[in-house]
Amino acid sequence: MRKSHKPVRKCYTCKLNLLDRCWIYASPRSQWSGKRCRGFENEKAYALLQEWEKDVQVKTRKELRQEIFRKKKTEPHWNHFPMSTAT
Repeated sequence: MRKSHKPVRKCYTCKLNLLDRCWIYASPRSQWSGKRCRGFENEKAYALLQEWEKDVQVKTRKELRQEIFRKKKTEPHWNHFPMSTAT
């Protein structure tokens, strides 16, 4: 069986659960091999997570692209020149 990086059902109330991965453990499935995960309800780990969330995060390429796309243009851009009426 291939080990998954995704949290297991027991992780659903843990604050370290980021839906598609655990914040602290690369393999949360192996952490539950006993009856309890070391990160579950661990106040030190929760404090570290809160500090990490407060830090300035680097934007991904997708976020940068969306930000540029959503900016309103300050002046209109024309693809053609107006036809002159002088003959």
